[in-house]
Amino acid sequence: MLAGFWQKFKPENGEPKAEASKELAEGKIYSSEELVRPFLIIFLLVVVVVLSCLTVVTSAFEYRQLFHQYQGLVQQRDELQVEWGQLLLEQSAWAANNRVEQQAIKKLGMQVPEVNQIEIVRHE
Repeated sequence: MLAGFWQKFKPENGEPKAEASKELAEGKIYSSEELVRPFLIIFLLVVVVVLSCLTVVTSAFEYRQLFHQYQGLVQQRDELQVEWGQLLLEQSAWAANNRVEQQAIKKLGMQVPEVNQIEIVRHE
């Protein structure tokens, strides 16, 4: 039916059909069946285009959200790396030999032995 509707207006050899020109000039009223099919096709195409647009908007929104989350995680990683570096420096300061020696003298009352107090034990 749709093909028949469009066939009325299809030109042959570059000239419009006389039947179509005559119908248009006379202002022929088309039946509802002749008008509904093209309308439905156009309506469905419009719906598909609108759905496609909504999908693009949704995917762009999700991309922005994920990118924002990614930026937050990168910033958190950088902060943790700085903190890790500070902790390593603190650990090396606490484990320094002269600090350990000072703490042993102060808190435990230890002292460095004299040369004559040192004994070497050999395992035989």
